Amino acid sequence: MAVTKPSRRGRHDHPVPHRQDGPVPDEHEPQETGKPEEPQELPDEVQQLFMQLNDAGYRAEIRLGQVVVTPPATMQHGDVLDRLTELLFPLKLANRWRFHYHWGVHIPPLLDHRLPDMIVVPPKVESLDPMRVHGHSVLLVVEACSPGTQVADWQEKPLDYARAGVPLYLIVDPVTSPRRVTLMSDPLSDLKPLDYHRQAYRQIVTAEEGEVLELPEPFGIKIETSVLFD
Repeated sequence: MAVTKPSRRGRHDHPVPHRQDGPVPDEHEPQETGKPEEPQELPDEVQQLFMQLNDAGYRAEIRLGQVVVTPPATMQHGDVLDRLTELLFPLKLANRWRFHYHWGVHIPPLLDHRLPDMIVVPPKVESLDPMRVHGHSVLLVVEACSPGTQVADWQEKPLDYARAGVPLYLIVDPVTSPRRVTLMSDPLSDLKPLDYHRQAYRQIVTAEEGEVLELPEPFGIKIETSVLFD
């Protein structure tokens, strides 16, 4: 069985250390100045470029007020998402959850927009607009790493999703050796846009390929990570 009910003990079930359990931020990343950043609207040209790219079929995101185009996904990337969807599908049916693959997460205080590989949401969810959902109202955000997205998935998005209030952030990484799956949970509530020196999530649990990773409630299951890979 690929999905089983959780037990009370697990090899990786422990509080996260002060260091990031995974690739650490680049030392050249800009650092937070300590001054709170006031919420502000994006320039019209940024919004227009973002909309034009999405209308043309590109996977565009907005990070710190700048438009970023996500590199194309690989077949391996798609296979990982397909296998994860199959594992979670019984829970989807039982709870009337929805899976989204092209819906963005709003990252405050700007109108920043991250486009996860997969979002699991309850029947009713709070959205900012037709393109963006509020992170605190989702159940799970998933990123499946590919060579072109691995750095952003590990170094940038934990902070972004934690700032948005995403409760559970799952990274499935078939690029790193050994391949692994990491779950981040319990986001800090006082993060700033450039708080790269802080651990964005209080709990980080990693399982290498062949090990078991537990998804807490409302999922309440264990995933045999080998099922997600080739």
